[in-house]
Amino acid sequence: MNHSIERAEKWQLSIEQIGECLLLPDEVLIGHFERYIAHKVVGKHLIRAVYEYVGALPVLITVYFPSIDRYFQGGFTYEDKILK
Repeated sequence: MNHSIERAEKWQLSIEQIGECLLLPDEVLIGHFERYIAHKVVGKHLIRAVYEYVGALPVLITVYFPSIDRYFQGGFTYEDKILK
């Protein structure tokens, strides 16, 4: 099974929630290895979707659901947008 699917199941995140995080993020930061991290605020937590591009196609690497105060930088930072 794909790692990102396993993680989504672990955190009980739906495909719709992950899609919204990737397509309509509250912020997108640059991560390690030329990867991006999309954030979507959900109450006191944050959907964190890590993705990279293979050619022009964005590919989800992993997703998790930490506390908002651990990673969120306040929004409005967009190092990348899948939908321009």
